Amino acid sequence: MPKLDPDSIKARKTLTKKIAGYGDYEKQNERNKTEGALRNYLETRLSNSSDDIKKIQEAALMSQMITTWSDLDRLVSSFSDLRLLLDNTDYGISTFFDSNVIKEFDLSYLYTLENTIVDIIDRLKGKISKFNDSIESGMLSDSSRITNEILDDLSAIRDAWEERRRLIFDFQKLGLV
Repeated sequence: MPKLDPDSIKARKTLTKKIAGYGDYEKQNERNKTEGALRNYLETRLSNSSDDIKKIQEAALMSQMITTWSDLDRLVSSFSDLRLLLDNTDYGISTFFDSNVIKEFDLSYLYTLENTIVDIIDRLKGKISKFNDSIESGMLSDSSRITNEILDDLSAIRDAWEERRRLIFDFQKLGLV
């Protein structure tokens, strides 16, 4: 069984508490269940955040806040693109999910990547709320700044997810089974 570092043990415990059905990757029979639970959690959170942005967009359109329209279009598009990426991720011929034994595979990095993704997604709700407040108060310069912060977060999620995907996809190539 792989040895996990203390940070990844903490990350796995956090993920297990936050995500219903999240198990671990050490047991082959838990991997698909854990993957499904993670994807479901991420999809639900991203969908809720996207819906919140769409409500803000509708309010901005009704209020004729023309200067916010492009920011909101970018946010709606970015959420949609990220959800599509997560939904369409395929691991091809990776043996990660089917392997009976993981010998030297460092699961620490996988748990850390997943925890990073979840942490960023959890912070989005607060930023979207600030964005909404800036629109409602007419502080449009704040809305542009917050738009960029949200876009940076979405980009960080995308990068971490792609790194996670590569790690799982390359499992067999790394000679870890």
